[in-house]
Formats: sequence, C-alpha cells, structure tokens
Amino acid sequence: NVSFYDNFTDSFGQFAAGAHIVFNESKVVNGRLNVRSGDNEEAIEMMILDMGVTGADVDCIGVDLKVMLRRVDVPVGTMFVASEGMGTFEVVHVDGLWEEDEHSNGNGTECTVRCIAHDESIKTVGDMLDAVGTVPIPPYLDREAEESDAEAYNNVYAAGSGSVAAPTAGLHFTDKLLREIGDDNLSFLSLHVGAGTFKPVIAENCRDHKMHAESFQVSVGEVRRIVYAMESGKPLIVVGTTSSRTLE
Repeated sequence: NVSFYDNFTDSFGQFAAGAHIVFNESKVVNGRLNVRSGDNEEAIEMMILDMGVTGADVDCIGVDLKVMLRRVDVPVGTMFVASEGMGTFEVVHVDGLWEEDEHSNGNGTECTVRCIAHDESIKTVGDMLDAVGTVPIPPYLDREAEESDAEAYNNVYAAGSGSVAAPTAGLHFTDKLLREIGDDNLSFLSLHVGAGTFKPVIAENCRDHKMHAESFQVSVGEVRRIVYAMESGKPLIVVGTTSSRTLE
C-alpha cells in the first residue's frame, strides 16, 4: 500500500509518531561580502568559508577569518575594504587556489584575512557581517540575495549564528509542526556549516578533493535527552546530514 500526502507536515506526523527528533539549530550568517582593494577597483566577492571556532559574538577587532576572494593570485598584505567602508580586511595568509567548475562565477583565492572595524557601532564579527554582508544563498538559486532570505534561508528554530550555508533539511519544519511534535520529543545541537558543503568536486580522484573542517557543539543536557530517548526504545530521527555527522 502507498500513502499519498499533500505536504510534508501531513506525512511527518504519522511517520514520526513516538520518535525523538534531532535538529541542527545553527543559524546562517551574512557571509557574502563585496570588497575592493582600491578606490578605482571593481568590487569582488569575499565569501566566509567557515567560522571555525570564531563565533558571531567574538570581538571583530583583529579577528582572523577564513575566506575565499573571487580573484586569483592575491598576495599577503593586500587590504580590502568593504563596499560600505565600515571595515577593512587584510590578507595575512594565502592557502592557495580555490577552484570551482564552469557553472560558477570563477576561481578565487583561499586565504585568511584580519578584520578591522571602522565604525564604533560594530563590536562583534556578527555586527560586521550584518552591516556589510548578505545571506550566502547557494549558487544553484542563480540570483542575488534578497532581504527576505535572512528568514527564508534559515530554519524556524535557528539559534546561534555560525553557518555559511543552511542545514536545509530542517526547512521543511514549521512552528506548527514542531508544536505538534512536542518539546519532549525534540533535541537541538549545533554544527556550523562551512562553504565546503557546496564546493564542487572537480578533482579526477575524489581523494584529492580538499575537505574543510567544521566545528560543532552539543550540550550535556541534550546528549542526556538523546541517550535517554534511545534507552527508552524511542526511534531516533536525525534531521539532515549535519545533525547525523555531529552525532556520529
């Protein structure tokens, strides 16, 4: 027998009855910026590759960020200014070429930049990205980011900024559905998704593809809730690959 449903919400209630659900609650930062290296230079893209151990609440003065600059052969010492003039980013280390496929906006340089704020209202990394960045929507959407993406490209339960790509499996869930599931059947962890999640694999041998590390955290309380659910014999539904590999 095959059951048909009009939407995800209608189907999930029956599928998940009696289960414990685990979500990745990491929130997407405004990780795509337009920067210039000189007054007459055309703006280029600077994409935050991952926040690493740098949270959005960290003081932005002198903090180092792992980024991709959409320009090949960027030397150490180059200064880039955000198009709004609120901050400067100095290249302090170059890792090498960032390669993408023919469907992208071109190759770039993977490097580390040091952040310098020029506005007294900017205190944290999150403040800087909110002021000069845009939502890093994935390339397959084939459009510029819109104001509505700040909400649409985040899960309704998102908390704790740090991802540069959304844990998209959770986008199926609404506030109403979460209420129906019930708080006792929910657990949340956080893995900050890096840009490597949508970096094309262009190496002939997949073993030569460079993977980026990602940081995660799970509170002791949530670990206990998950273990208790499993010991109680409840099925465990883990939403998305980021939640799955965090538990693994």
